[in-house]
Amino acid sequence: MSIAKKGLRKIIVTDEVFYWKIRKKISHIERHNVEYDIPVQHESEGQILLINIGFCRSEYYGRKPMQVTPSDIESSITEAIELGWEYRKPGKAIKLMDGELFYW
Repeated sequence: MSIAKKGLRKIIVTDEVFYWKIRKKISHIERHNVEYDIPVQHESEGQILLINIGFCRSEYYGRKPMQVTPSDIESSITEAIELGWEYRKPGKAIKLMDGELFYW
């Protein structure tokens, strides 16, 4: 399984190439106050990491618009690797949420 190629963003963490993706448009789910997960995958197309960013981007619920930056993604990738994410191996997606990894 791999992330759809259209709209991927490249990031290098500890000399490894990863790709991540964030929707330009706010999704239907986000409009209804559901927290957003950002998919990340190593260039070898191993296990997908879903980074829970802890907020949705909806302004409908009185929230201020928040941005996700490459440094946010980099720190989450580093954290997931330290927690044991085996990014080169294929397998079920894994989710990083509140400092823990969960199989998805």
